[in-house]
Amino acid sequence: MVNSVKHFISILSLMAFLFFVLSKAGQLARPMDGDSDVWADYYAEADNTIDTVMIGSSAMYRYWIPVQAFSEQNFTSALIASAGQDIRLAPYIMEEAVKSQNVDLFVVELRSAVFRGNIDQINKDNLNYNLEVLVTGMNPSFTKYEMIQKYYQEDEVQKIKLMFPILMYHDNLVQYDSELIIDRMNTAADEYKFARQVSKITPLKKPVLKASDEKYMSDEALGYIDDIQKKADELGIRVLFLSTPYALTAKQGAIQLELDSYLEGKGYDYLDLNLYIEDMELDYSTDFYNKRHTNISGAKKVTSYLAKYIKDNYDLSAELNEEQKQSWTDAESEWSSEEEELLNEWTKYQEKGK
Repeated sequence: MVNSVKHFISILSLMAFLFFVLSKAGQLARPMDGDSDVWADYYAEADNTIDTVMIGSSAMYRYWIPVQAFSEQNFTSALIASAGQDIRLAPYIMEEAVKSQNVDLFVVELRSAVFRGNIDQINKDNLNYNLEVLVTGMNPSFTKYEMIQKYYQEDEVQKIKLMFPILMYHDNLVQYDSELIIDRMNTAADEYKFARQVSKITPLKKPVLKASDEKYMSDEALGYIDDIQKKADELGIRVLFLSTPYALTAKQGAIQLELDSYLEGKGYDYLDLNLYIEDMELDYSTDFYNKRHTNISGAKKVTSYLAKYIKDNYDLSAELNEEQKQSWTDAESEWSSEEEELLNEWTKYQEKGK
């Protein structure tokens, strides 16, 4: 009997080891896409050193500069944001995020509720690809399994491949050079602490938001927001819903105001930055690189305003030791050089525009 138990435990241990190895190999083979690095960068941060986790699409990561928030308001933040991120994934991202960080606040960007309210109208291939890129870097867990099972629109074989990405991306290990593989094996923290800004300027007109008598947002889309709040309540962590500014069309403006009304009525913590353009001193002629995203100049303004708002309204408690503080100080220095180059390029675009 004792030998049988030992044999069973040995088999389980071997299976767990193989499960771990397959998962890690898949993370090494993940696509060469900035969004695929999101989880690797998050896991690389020292445990329990992140105060605030910012979740969403490019409407989040193009607007937020973590080291700037750290420098100005002395709190840490991490971006788990990826292009075209499906708002339905947010509760799973939150659940995974707290496994390594004692998070005080989630900030969840909601533009996809305006752009992608009716999931049935979104191209299935786009939804699947955006999920693949985000999920590839995740550690193996029931959270990852449930997310794939619920939202990956493929057959069971493809779902297994995504659960073990080495089966999907094994050819990449042959194509990638040894330097990249070693760098991924080292799992060092991102030198810029998640910052992903650009310099280009696209002059825009400031949008005018007008309400409509027509109801655009479906109960299903609004339910996605309720699901996020329920998950935050379950985890015992506060969540701030956020809308970042952009050049809304008349219809998008009406939807945005409809969204504002819903969140206000529910009593959720919410900040629509489209309503605070003057307070941020955001200039539509110089602070955007396209109709949907700020450039480096705009991101600095949004980060300053939002960082102060977060600091003033939420208790953030992560305490860093000297080594951990040095990690953020080093990132400030690295980002300072990168930011200077970006701003120099931004100035050239501005002069060219004149």
